[in-house]
Amino acid sequence: MRGLTGVAWRSLRARRGRTALTVVGIALGVGVLFASLATNEGIAQSVNGTVVELIGTADLRVAAFDERGLSDATVAAIRATPGVAVAAPRIERRTFIATTLGAGPAVEPPIAILAVDPAVDPQVHDLVGTATLAAAPPGAPRALVSATLAAEAGLHLGSTFTLMGLADPSVSTVTVSGILAGDGPLLGSSGRTAVITIDEARTVFGPLGTTEVDLRLAPGATVDGVTAALRGRLVNEPYVLSRPADIAASLRASTADFQATTALLAAVALFVGAFLIFNTLSMTVTERTREVGLLRAAGASRGQVARFVLVQALALGVAGSAVGIAIGLGLAALMARYVQGISSLPAGGLTVPPVGVLIALGGGVAVTLAAALEPAIRAGRISPIDALRARPFEARAGSRARLRWIVVVFAVVALAGLALWPTGGTAGAPLRALVVYAILLAATMVSPFVLAPLGRLAGIPFALILRTEERLARGSAVRDRSRTALTVGALLVGLAMVVAVGSVALNARRAAESWLVDVVPGDEVVTSIVPVAIDSSGPVVTLAAVPGVVRVTPIATFAAAYDGIRVDASAMSGANLLADGRLTFVAGDRIAALTALDGGGTVILPQSQANRLGLHVGDTMSFTVGGPQPIANLRVSGIVARTLPGLTGESILMGWSDATSRFGVLGADSFAVRFAPGTAATTGPALDAAARQLALEPNTLATIQGAISGALAQVFSLFDALAAVAVLVAGLGIVNTLTMNVVERVREIGILRATGMTRRQVWRMVVVEAGILGIVGAVLGCSAGLAAGAALILLAGGSLAAGPIEIPWAAMGLSAVFGVAVAMLAAYYPARLASGISIVRAVQYE
Repeated sequence: MRGLTGVAWRSLRARRGRTALTVVGIALGVGVLFASLATNEGIAQSVNGTVVELIGTADLRVAAFDERGLSDATVAAIRATPGVAVAAPRIERRTFIATTLGAGPAVEPPIAILAVDPAVDPQVHDLVGTATLAAAPPGAPRALVSATLAAEAGLHLGSTFTLMGLADPSVSTVTVSGILAGDGPLLGSSGRTAVITIDEARTVFGPLGTTEVDLRLAPGATVDGVTAALRGRLVNEPYVLSRPADIAASLRASTADFQATTALLAAVALFVGAFLIFNTLSMTVTERTREVGLLRAAGASRGQVARFVLVQALALGVAGSAVGIAIGLGLAALMARYVQGISSLPAGGLTVPPVGVLIALGGGVAVTLAAALEPAIRAGRISPIDALRARPFEARAGSRARLRWIVVVFAVVALAGLALWPTGGTAGAPLRALVVYAILLAATMVSPFVLAPLGRLAGIPFALILRTEERLARGSAVRDRSRTALTVGALLVGLAMVVAVGSVALNARRAAESWLVDVVPGDEVVTSIVPVAIDSSGPVVTLAAVPGVVRVTPIATFAAAYDGIRVDASAMSGANLLADGRLTFVAGDRIAALTALDGGGTVILPQSQANRLGLHVGDTMSFTVGGPQPIANLRVSGIVARTLPGLTGESILMGWSDATSRFGVLGADSFAVRFAPGTAATTGPALDAAARQLALEPNTLATIQGAISGALAQVFSLFDALAAVAVLVAGLGIVNTLTMNVVERVREIGILRATGMTRRQVWRMVVVEAGILGIVGAVLGCSAGLAAGAALILLAGGSLAAGPIEIPWAAMGLSAVFGVAVAMLAAYYPARLASGISIVRAVQYE
């Protein structure tokens, strides 16, 4: 066995080019896998750090459920609860720096205000500089600002800025007494955060309820015991109790789908690498048929010969996985930086998880060995007599790669992927991944049966100008269908994922755009950073007075508690929706439902929520609202295709009378403004000016659609790049396959050269063969990609589709061009090798 190990090493060294290509292919697959693991670990660590920033050393958080916040009486009741050692109240609000209003063509982004009790907060939160807030003399309010806000607003220690209050001149000028590291202690603020005292916040914004109270428990007290005590005391106001683990789970859930997608693409890249390994080792067995026969004749057992192949696979797997870790480090650093720049996902810098290193190494070696099993078993079954009788490459019936063995590799990668699948996220995500994976496998298994007819079609463009080279190339391509199918299979899998990602991205953008047009009753949406009362003297009147404005529809979004779960809700005017023609009803009478909305006592459900909650028109929904009447019973008057998006799904629509009187909604947080037909060019600028004077931010629907499309494009471009790695790995497989075809056909090429074929014709013949493989792979890849994309869209519950699924022609075209280009570029070395064959040596070749 020791001697065979040496032979295995010499065999790898003798074919350094092929060995290097295989190692690179494995490395790219492992690199994507490790980058995915490292990025996900960075997200996990960032989530843990974010939880510490949000909740500090608190054991429990009591958060207000509605906009009114928790009253001082409720905060006092929390502090008096047995087992509570420290209760640190906080208030969160958004506002503008007053000097920025009207200063330019657009209002600068708002800032997030965190108000704390400086006497208590340091006992729970490690917020450096809080003491300076408490030490401020009367009439000299101070603020801590994040480093991000300081840089953007030009603030420094000792500088002042003015906060815009609820109504001018309710403003307050504060002095910067400290600068917090990074983005500050709040999520979703884009780093523009300022910390002031609760007293100062109430001076600026008027009477405010507490947003949340973070609790540290007394020694000996338990979370369950304190939770039970709080539930017995807090009966007048709705609230939410959460532990640090609950907050962490919520943050992880917000990133799980992103992590799952990168995991799926990593599995695909590794799967494509398995094709390369399988083909390489199969070709090695085919090449060394006579050598294996000699070993068997000399006394080597079947097991020893099989181990001879497995030793080569192990060497390739270890080398490729080690190089892959290095590639993955660089890729992970790029991914972490990219994720930080395109979204609000918690994502730290580059993280090197030791477990991730072991998983990536183990995964690369495991997939390599799984792909090597069939060639190893086949090598052990070679008969010494047949092997010694046959010339190299003649006994193809026994040496042909068996495509069905890829199913074993598929199972290995699929099981490993499920074991490493991130927790949380959208329900059914693992099922979607398995369905997509099964589609790719099925397309690969079908490829041998369609290879000949597709090859004839793919050869037509080349036959128009290179008829002789095309016929010879096509004959070579279909000579060993299993090997060619493996090569085409690797290419189609990579291209299929590019098309699938493009399909999901296109339909997601179209669904988002259609969603806005179908639901929003306006040409512009004007947003407010604080709830705005919709009385007769408020912004509704001012905006409606702008010439060309037909209708102003106030909208409020808020949370509601139904059957023990949180649901999103929106307050809107039924009359405005009816007049504007918004909403597509799927159940219930449109006029009656929208009219009843304004009368109170009814709700309109989006179809997704109706299906999830099992509700129909006429059913009653009981909401927990607190107060003297803790239950609000509202009847379902209609079901529509979609409504406004919320944090956890689409919103339930309510009338303003129910929202303000029973759910504590203080006012509108946005206004949909409809223009008279043909007046947008003049009405838009006038409305924008009026909105900015009210500290409101205007955005056209086109702007919102563009922002959504841009954000989706950035996210999906990362997925496209990862999928493209699989195509590059497939290109390495094409190099190996074409090189093997050239080696097998040395004598044939020599005869062709002897009969008058030029070196350039030989070169073109190999390149045309690559082009045919590329076109076949592109056709199969685009077809499989469309099927995979449709599966992803349909299994997402239809939320990504607005009407029939749209075909991503641009993505398909780019994928096809990319696939064919990669294939033909991969033919450079084999074509050069073939054109350089000497006629005399080729004819004498054995």
